[in-house]
Amino acid sequence: MSDVKKILHVYRSEPSDDVKKLVEILNRDREAKEFRLYIGEPNYDMLVQMIFEADQTVSWW
Repeated sequence: MSDVKKILHVYRSEPSDDVKKLVEILNRDREAKEFRLYIGEPNYDMLVQMIFEADQTVSWW
């Protein structure tokens, strides 16, 4: 089992440069994934699965 923490970023809108910088800081030494709610028809079943797989989820508005 890996000791690397998994983090999921969920974006409601296109991330600003400030958000991108914060995400970069939060991702240090972590396995990071992203889910974009603002593109097309989001697959909410996949989102729920990704949330349960992550150690931490951050929602960006």
